[in-house]
Amino acid sequence: MQLTGNEQVQVSINRRWLFVVLISAVLGGALAVGAMAGFAVSGKAWSGFLTALMLAPLVPLAGYLLYRWTILPSYRSLEDANLELHIKQEELLDTKDDLFIKFLGIYDVNYAANSPRLFQQRLRDVADITTRVMEADQCLIFLYDKKTDDLTLLAAGDDLAGALGKARIPLGTGIEGWVGRRLEPVMQKDLRKDARRKDIPGVDLAVYQSAYCLPLYVYSNGALMGVIEVLYRKPKTFRDEEINFFTTLSGILATTMQNEQMHNELRKMNMELEQWVTEKTEEFRASEERYRTLVENSGESILLLAENGDIVFANDQAAALTGLKKYDLIHRTLADIMTSSGPLDGFLQAAGPGNKTQLKGDLKRTDNTLVPVEVFAAGLQLIGRRFIQCMIRDLSYQQKLELHLAEKDRQIADLKKAGGKAS
Repeated sequence: MQLTGNEQVQVSINRRWLFVVLISAVLGGALAVGAMAGFAVSGKAWSGFLTALMLAPLVPLAGYLLYRWTILPSYRSLEDANLELHIKQEELLDTKDDLFIKFLGIYDVNYAANSPRLFQQRLRDVADITTRVMEADQCLIFLYDKKTDDLTLLAAGDDLAGALGKARIPLGTGIEGWVGRRLEPVMQKDLRKDARRKDIPGVDLAVYQSAYCLPLYVYSNGALMGVIEVLYRKPKTFRDEEINFFTTLSGILATTMQNEQMHNELRKMNMELEQWVTEKTEEFRASEERYRTLVENSGESILLLAENGDIVFANDQAAALTGLKKYDLIHRTLADIMTSSGPLDGFLQAAGPGNKTQLKGDLKRTDNTLVPVEVFAAGLQLIGRRFIQCMIRDLSYQQKLELHLAEKDRQIADLKKAGGKAS
């Protein structure tokens, strides 16, 4: 019958009191025999002394029986408990050492996975560390390819170097494909009894008996990165600390593989962006060169204005017309070099892409002379910014010609008038 906690305590207290009573009885008996012998000798009652001598051996016999029945079982029980405690302590020390080794393994894996070496070499280091810490005969690391929906062997021991990058497993096929598809771990003590086992090209699974396979899955965004598997030639029972180590390792490795994938995608995007910028820069340079060539070779005076009205470019004809050097025209405004009958700000704002405006006025030269000009403005869109191209036409020759024609017309009219009077 199983005793409760209180009943066990009560039985222990009763035994303790019984033990005290028995020891007291043995000691009392020894004192009684000694007193009897003393009184018999003092009264010269030799018969009583002989009786005391006959009773004297009973005292150590009672003490021996008390030792055999009470003290010895308790001592043996204490020895057994001490031995069991020692065994538990040894097991605890072994567990502590094993946990320390697993902790160092996690540190080594984290260091190897994030080292500056090439990605495949880092995975190879992780496979070697995992094989050592898990006391396995082989460690396989597969990378998941989303485009082909299969697993590619990317890292393993030296004996499988020829299969790296070549051995491929469709997702859902074999133990590794099943783990990748179901996202569930597999601990198999006897691979030969597992119907899911399939041969891997370049990997002889027949020599292995036990396996532990985990998915390399990033739970934060639901991304499958691959599968990791350790293989054993002999039957293997996995301890809790080995399961915890392998689970932690898979999380570190999955995150590292995702970071590497994102880094590669970012690097590819950067290369594409750099190529696009280079191409656009070349196109802009070629377009700028063509524009500059056309403008410089044009017979008209041309200014290029920013959206705020500042002059950012002037050709040679414009510089010659104003009497300024080209760099002296930069950052001046159209209002600084000419006067007009209408507001220049509204004139420039009206010049948009596909919309041309026209204005007449006088250009102020450096010698304080005024040149009658006509300005044509049109909006341009260059490298994502709005500019205004102004073409300035010198009207002084046209005005001289008009005055000359008017003078001729006046002379002809005077001649006609004089001829009419003569007739």
